[in-house]
Amino acid sequence: MAIYLGSTLISSNPTGTGALYLGSLNICDAYLENTQVFDNCNQPNTSVVLTVVNAIQPTTGTNLVGDLDGATKSGQPGTSFTAFNTSVFLDQYYSFNPGSPTFSGEVGGTFPATGSITRTTTVGGSTSYSPPPSTGTYTLVETGSVSGVTFGVAPSTAPQNGTIGSSNYSWTITATLASGYVVGTSITVNGSIVLYQGVTGPTSSSITLSGPISQTTANIPASYSGSASPPSYSYGFSMINNVSNSTASQSVSNLSGASVTGTSGNTITIGGPAGSTWDMNAAATPSSGYEWSGGTQPASANQTVSGTMPANNYSGTTITLTGTTALTTAEVLMLGPYNYKTDACSASGNPSTYYFIGSEGAPASGEEIFSSSDLTGEISNGWWYNDDQGDVLYYSGSVSSVESC
Repeated sequence: MAIYLGSTLISSNPTGTGALYLGSLNICDAYLENTQVFDNCNQPNTSVVLTVVNAIQPTTGTNLVGDLDGATKSGQPGTSFTAFNTSVFLDQYYSFNPGSPTFSGEVGGTFPATGSITRTTTVGGSTSYSPPPSTGTYTLVETGSVSGVTFGVAPSTAPQNGTIGSSNYSWTITATLASGYVVGTSITVNGSIVLYQGVTGPTSSSITLSGPISQTTANIPASYSGSASPPSYSYGFSMINNVSNSTASQSVSNLSGASVTGTSGNTITIGGPAGSTWDMNAAATPSSGYEWSGGTQPASANQTVSGTMPANNYSGTTITLTGTTALTTAEVLMLGPYNYKTDACSASGNPSTYYFIGSEGAPASGEEIFSSSDLTGEISNGWWYNDDQGDVLYYSGSVSSVESC
């Protein structure tokens, strides 16, 4: 039954919005005898409770948002409620397979007359996992060295990074042979020849070490081997002897890394790599019958030069010897002069000292004899007794004969 105002229905609960008033008094309900014809009284709210089922396979990496399990809506019995709204998002590197996700049970309805009811939303579908790309770090490890060879690395010796499975490492190694060096044993990188035996510097050659990045870390070896000889240079050692009445000699000693390669006249030539060292000596010796003025050899007549091989084609040093010599003065003890040999042989007394150029105590034929050490005051002609030798000599401007008694 219902109440109308003319043809207009005065609606009431559970869906009505009409109202009856007696003056200013709101009429809650009305009856026609025992039949209720109008009901606009407030009733206790009833509820709808959501149950969410995550049926996505697998559930790993899935995140439900929005209306979740246990969400509740309340309202007057008989009034309508809208559908719950549940959604899902995935963690990084997860993705839905085609046709996913699916949602079922998301519908609206009316609140029950009493208590609560349950609505179930089922989230379905499937996902796939794509692991994140991994990064590999590759490091170049250099070992070995070769004298005279420089190994350069491009772009640099720094570690190289890349995505495993899709990136490559690459180092270009250039071997540079220094100027003048000659390759003995072929220069290699990891056993591969980059400079062949017999090659002369300056020259260079390259090799590339490359490959895929297939693991998180790796050491890539770069092993250098081979040999090269340094360039050999020449150095000349010359001597000029300005000492009169003398002979001179020259020598090379204390060679380190160098060797004598030739001798020509007063020039000795040595050869060897730059940096090799030596000592060079030149010395003068008075000729027979001469001695050093002042009695000792001057430093200028005996010189030693120490040197280091320069890095050029040819260099040299000249040592000039200087100094003075004098005739060697010998002494002899004699008695005389006598007119006859027999007188000289029987001479007695204290002999006097006389001077000459020759062997000590033994003037020989042709030698002059003097009374003074500066070789002045020539002795008189005649027979003389040589007290040093026990024989006699006849002097006439020089020794003309030496005879025994």
